[in-house]
Amino acid sequence: MSLLSTTARWTSRALIEPEAGRRRRLLVVDDFQPGAEATTALLSTSGYDARFVVDGAAAFPLVIAWVPDSVVLDINMPGMDGYAVARQLRQDARLQHVVIIAFTSQEESATRLPGIEAGFDAYCRKDARPDQLLRLLALIAGETGT
Repeated sequence: MSLLSTTARWTSRALIEPEAGRRRRLLVVDDFQPGAEATTALLSTSGYDARFVVDGAAAFPLVIAWVPDSVVLDINMPGMDGYAVARQLRQDARLQHVVIIAFTSQEESATRLPGIEAGFDAYCRKDARPDQLLRLLALIAGETGT
């Protein structure tokens, strides 16, 4: 289901309701630090408990220790790209509920099939308006009226 051409939901996996008193946790993984910081700030000011790392391999220790509800994951990164990160996350049974969003400047048509095969659940184009990521997260959470 598409909100606009800049976002798409690829699977039915949904954000689960956090325990009482806990905000939804989102991890941003992006090698472009200013972008990762800006996205994390947007998510934090929108009520999420958001953190970021600037490379794929750095995501794993934090994911295991902190267990986010969603990972907003860049695809084009040096070393371990987003597809490899998503595949590794999906191999861990403790992380099967985690929603993984491809956050990339690539076109959705180019990322959809390899993204789904790697374990991504949704897509958001980096150059979309900032509210598009928030709307996509609300859709995945089953929230209406956003």
